[in-house]
Amino acid sequence: MNRAVYQSEFYIVEETKKQEVIVHDLIPDSTSVVVIHKGCVLLVTQYREAVGEQTFELPGGTIKPGEDKIIAVQRELEEEAGVLCGDIKYVGSAYPMASLVNRQVHFYFTDDVRKVTDLQQDEDEDVIPVWVPLRNAYRKMINGTSNDSMMGHALLLCALHGLLKLD
Repeated sequence: MNRAVYQSEFYIVEETKKQEVIVHDLIPDSTSVVVIHKGCVLLVTQYREAVGEQTFELPGGTIKPGEDKIIAVQRELEEEAGVLCGDIKYVGSAYPMASLVNRQVHFYFTDDVRKVTDLQQDEDEDVIPVWVPLRNAYRKMINGTSNDSMMGHALLLCALHGLLKLD
């Protein structure tokens, strides 16, 4: 049986018999969305304590218990980037760190940007939205300077669904 070494209202951290660490996310579902507008992809930059640097990521976040996934996508887009959108397509899901945590990310795509508004961020968020030419995002992945694996996974899913070209 695993031994709990930390617990909060959001996480339980356990140590296994093999001395591996497992994180049980008590709200395990989240969203990540590829937003394309005028040849650019919407990214958000924020400081991530775990890696000690600013990261560039797709907008997204936790799906609240009982919340519809599409509503969560729309809420996160408005909060993090001030973007309102119309049609949203589901493209797949993944466990980004299945060896460590039970978090499942549900990926979406939209190119139906309706409006860019003022940011409605939570008090603890310090997120800056940035529109990056899609080719530059691809270059970051090829050059190894992209620091978010979910972005690569989401862009590949969108390409496999015929929503994006890889060139």
